[in-house]
Amino acid sequence: MDSISAINAQEQQVIEQLVKRVRQGDTQALGALYDRYAGRVYAFLLRAVQRELAEELLQDVFVALWQKVYLYDPQRGSFNAWFFTLVRHRLYDALPKYQKHQSEDLLSVPGVVESVAEMTGDQSDLEDQVIRLFRDEELRRAVNHLPPDQRQTILMTYFGGLSHKELAEKLNLPVSTIKGRARLGLQRLRQLLPEQS
Repeated sequence: MDSISAINAQEQQVIEQLVKRVRQGDTQALGALYDRYAGRVYAFLLRAVQRELAEELLQDVFVALWQKVYLYDPQRGSFNAWFFTLVRHRLYDALPKYQKHQSEDLLSVPGVVESVAEMTGDQSDLEDQVIRLFRDEELRRAVNHLPPDQRQTILMTYFGGLSHKELAEKLNLPVSTIKGRARLGLQRLRQLLPEQS
């Protein structure tokens, strides 16, 4: 094992121990996780929202971590991937309120896609493909040309990491409606982007 892999393995062990302690109610361990992650989370949030909201969301993320750490299962993936999914969900929860005052699409904000990929590090092949595609300006424009309901579905499922069921619950809609929107949105994207189909 090379030295970088050894350092990464050691860091993962430290993080797993901190998570275990947080599950047991150890606020010092939560503080240690905050010290490790707050800078990256804040930088990510600043790329999507204004400073005041980023600060508020940063605190909200760590409150949510404290409340939901029991949901993390190391058998299903790394803490980084789980934690940054939590961060993205908190950001998306705040966006409908925030977007009343902000017309810019989240994916058009420079660095958002790149920072998600950088922070999670161990995403599945499908997610990696989607992130690579979103780096392409042509796809961003195509997504922005989708009807609002299809655009929201594509962004929140393929980029935001929500399952069809989770999005249906969040929007209080039947799962079949979400699946239909996703299917129609993907069909429309294929028409708009024939060379990438």
